[in-house]
Amino acid sequence: MSTSPGLGFASLILLLDVPQLPAIFAAKVSGALGFAAKELRNLAATDIIYPNNRINPQDANTNRMGRPRAYNNGG
Repeated sequence: MSTSPGLGFASLILLLDVPQLPAIFAAKVSGALGFAAKELRNLAATDIIYPNNRINPQDANTNRMGRPRAYNNGG
């Protein structure tokens, strides 16, 4: 009694993919820990208004165009 080619292919894929699961899991966990650490650093930084805006960063003294804020009492 022979098996169908589809089941053989599925068995091959399973044999090739299952050993990689710990590496995939470790990469996901390390990425999540890095993201959590970045978020904790952003919570401590009070000068950044929009922390995910990498193109034009803003703070309390600089607007989104990179110019000093109008009517800024801080400097």
